[in-house]
Amino acid sequence: MAQLRVIVIALVFANLLALTVWKGWIGGGAYPGEPERLSNQLSPERMRLVTELRPAAPAPVAVAPAAPVLVTPAAPDAPPQGGTSPQPAAPAPVPETSAPPGCVAFGGVSAAQFDEIKARIAGAGPGFKLTESRSGAISSWWVHVPTLGSKEAAERKAAEIRKLGVDDLFIVQDPGPAQFAISLGLYKNEVQANRLLESLREKGVRSAQVAGRGASVLRVELRGPSDSLATLASDLSERLRGANRLECSP
Repeated sequence: MAQLRVIVIALVFANLLALTVWKGWIGGGAYPGEPERLSNQLSPERMRLVTELRPAAPAPVAVAPAAPVLVTPAAPDAPPQGGTSPQPAAPAPVPETSAPPGCVAFGGVSAAQFDEIKARIAGAGPGFKLTESRSGAISSWWVHVPTLGSKEAAERKAAEIRKLGVDDLFIVQDPGPAQFAISLGLYKNEVQANRLLESLREKGVRSAQVAGRGASVLRVELRGPSDSLATLASDLSERLRGANRLECSP
């Protein structure tokens, strides 16, 4: 019972002590109220708004364009001590170019000279071309059987024609394109030549024909590589006596 009393008394004293503290009876003034709180505030007239001062942005500065930089190729590394320097690359071989085409002409060529030119061209190799042309008026018409290629063939053909009752003929012996042809007549008038041709066909001579003849001039043109052609034309100029060397377009 004694302990219970002590506890109760202690609780009473504790409550009293708390009351005196709450009321402010022990130390300090009265409990601060609204007037004191207002008096303790800071003076509003003393307050100043302080803004952060920042440095002004600098004015833009014009920048001149950069000058172009010339890059110099680096020098090749020096060969190591005691070594050999690299050999320069060999230049690429230059392809050989063919000679441009050329042309040379000969005028007033005879039949024999024309055959010689053809033989020289045949032996000169590929790349050459031969062209012939004739100029001049027809002065006569020739009734004949074209060349048979050999004397023996011409004689056999002449014998066949004689058996058909035609005796006025002869075999051409002169060298040239008409060698071993059978001549049946030469007329200045084409009408007369055609009359003879009709009478021969009535007798059975079917191989006869009429060809115009005259003082025609034979022109021969040679075309080929200019370097080889120059050598060939120079040689022909010495051999073709009486022929005229002329120029022509390649």
